[in-house]
Amino acid sequence: MKLFYIQTSKARTLSAFLLVLILPVTCYTQVKKDTTLLKEVVITSSKSWQSLGNVTQKIEVIPAKTIENTISGNRNICDVLQNQPGASVSVLSRNDANWGTYGGIGPKYSTYMLQGLPVDAFIDPMSLDLSAVSRIEVQRGPASVLYSNYLSQDFAGNQSPLAGTVNLILKEKFDKAATRASISFGTYNTLNGQLYHQDTSKNIHYYAGINYEMSDYTNYGTEGSWLNMQKNPEYRKAKIYGGATWFSNDDRQKVTLFINKTFHTGDAGRVYRGFANDYTTINAGYFLNLRKNIDLQAHMGYRGYYRTWQESHFNVIDSLSSNNGVVQHIIPVDVLVTVKHWNESVLTAGVDYQAADYATYTDPLVGYNTYGNKSKSSQTGVYLQEELHIAKFIVRAGLRFNNTQNNIELISGGAPGQKNSQWNRLLYSLGVKYNISEVISLYANAGNSFMTPGLKSTGGTILPGDTLHSGQLPNPGLKPESGIGIDGGIDLLLPLKIQFSLRVFNTTVSDAIIDNVVRQNPSQSQSVNGGKSLSTGVEAELRQTIGKWFGWFGNLTWMKTKISNSSDADQDGSNVPFSPELVINAGFSFTAPFGLQITPSLNYNSGFFDSSSKAGRRKFTPGLQFNAFVSQTIIKTRKYNLSFFGQFYNITNNQYEMPWQFRDTGFSVMGGLKVEF
Repeated sequence: MKLFYIQTSKARTLSAFLLVLILPVTCYTQVKKDTTLLKEVVITSSKSWQSLGNVTQKIEVIPAKTIENTISGNRNICDVLQNQPGASVSVLSRNDANWGTYGGIGPKYSTYMLQGLPVDAFIDPMSLDLSAVSRIEVQRGPASVLYSNYLSQDFAGNQSPLAGTVNLILKEKFDKAATRASISFGTYNTLNGQLYHQDTSKNIHYYAGINYEMSDYTNYGTEGSWLNMQKNPEYRKAKIYGGATWFSNDDRQKVTLFINKTFHTGDAGRVYRGFANDYTTINAGYFLNLRKNIDLQAHMGYRGYYRTWQESHFNVIDSLSSNNGVVQHIIPVDVLVTVKHWNESVLTAGVDYQAADYATYTDPLVGYNTYGNKSKSSQTGVYLQEELHIAKFIVRAGLRFNNTQNNIELISGGAPGQKNSQWNRLLYSLGVKYNISEVISLYANAGNSFMTPGLKSTGGTILPGDTLHSGQLPNPGLKPESGIGIDGGIDLLLPLKIQFSLRVFNTTVSDAIIDNVVRQNPSQSQSVNGGKSLSTGVEAELRQTIGKWFGWFGNLTWMKTKISNSSDADQDGSNVPFSPELVINAGFSFTAPFGLQITPSLNYNSGFFDSSSKAGRRKFTPGLQFNAFVSQTIIKTRKYNLSFFGQFYNITNNQYEMPWQFRDTGFSVMGGLKVEF
């Protein structure tokens, strides 16, 4: 496959903050009864519609309006989670993935899902379009019984919901037809155009849209970086998507279909550093209400990932070294039955399956492709969960049996030491919640996980001893990892409808597979078993909504991470890579009667290391970042609305360094017009 590229050249702070958050807790008994916290329905924790007060896990619901007003400086869905407790987002650039952390245990321990089916936590946040999403449900804490691992072999390898999961809920039903179009222009000659339409036809509700962006972008490497940019790193990204839902006349059945296609091409600022990515995401689902309290659901999807990139000799911009690529196909399936019985209790039983193939190749300019890694994997899971509602208590218990099989044909271009591998594991999940009153509740959860190493981690993308090319060094001796996660917390409704939550968590992973940065120039990493990784943390959050015109939030996450590895003194006692000790978020949203809306947010990250090696690691300190969204309605009639909007990213121009010699590009702005009719 020939690569094509762009043709045009263009410990006191923590204590004080916790004190501020916790002091109002003593006043909860003064609050009149209010069910505000229990109104929003969720599906993530139980795969059935329930209110937030009826699940044991901690869940946040991010509505469409919040999503729309989020500043995504790096064009990544992970940016929407930046202001959520427990998360640390570290997107390397507009063309690269997020390497942040969830619950302090690394970037691959909180899975992403689309309507309950897993997607890749690294690739899909770059490729899916949020215009198709009605809301995002974020479950924090172990979720490994109802939701499976994801067999992604690329980037950091397979992914597990040990620290939580992020569920993107698609749009399904519309009250009326609507069309939205926008065009915006901003820093780095960035031009963005979007068109979206939704409508109904008899029993079918459907939508479709396109999002196209082109940019000259800018140098996102540090001084002397291996990226060695000699020109503006241009890119073009087109997302084409559509979905439809058919409802039966009695609303007892529905059939859903969603398709997203993303084309992403560009270069990394050198003549022979081009890339071309082609991603396909398909989701299909069927829902049937068998009886009054019995529902059947069946979901099936397809994920196709095609990535190609060029390598050139370092510091020689006119000498092509090779064309490289990754091809991956994943088919997830999930079939389940939910039975609602005694006193709102829910029994869930189901089976899920994944089939995946993965291959890396290179064309060393000899006229044919040479495969590096090649494998097929499958995963079958059977799960059962009971959620009992007894007076003011909710007691939850679940089991999952998992079978994972790997068939490796090639590893680093040669025959594998062990071609076939198989693992069987029994996983569990437990939870309890005590709703003391309508304004205060306590909860606790526990669960475990098991995850095999990905082929990219074992086989790498470059050969052992290579010091000239960027990529992943192989480590064929990697062991599978297992983990245990526990959490507990309190939710309160304070005077003036102020919501307060406090959550503590502890996650332990044995034989943790972590990615170490082993060379900055060129960019190289290697997966290693880091012994036992431990993350202990506290999340505290306050938020309040005052009518339809004002809302504010503030949250803090403190995390203490440690690696215990008695066989390697260099790793023993170090920190989990990419996991900061302190993250603070704050912001508000103001909407005036005359159509003005202002939504600023502030994020503070105390810094993290890029490696578990105490001798070779570096610390990166993002510090403060300030973003703001502003919009003003210009014309509002019965037929259409016209508004102007501005997106201000990194207003303080904080160009902090990130791993692999990347850096934040600093202040940028986008301004445009949006019409809705």
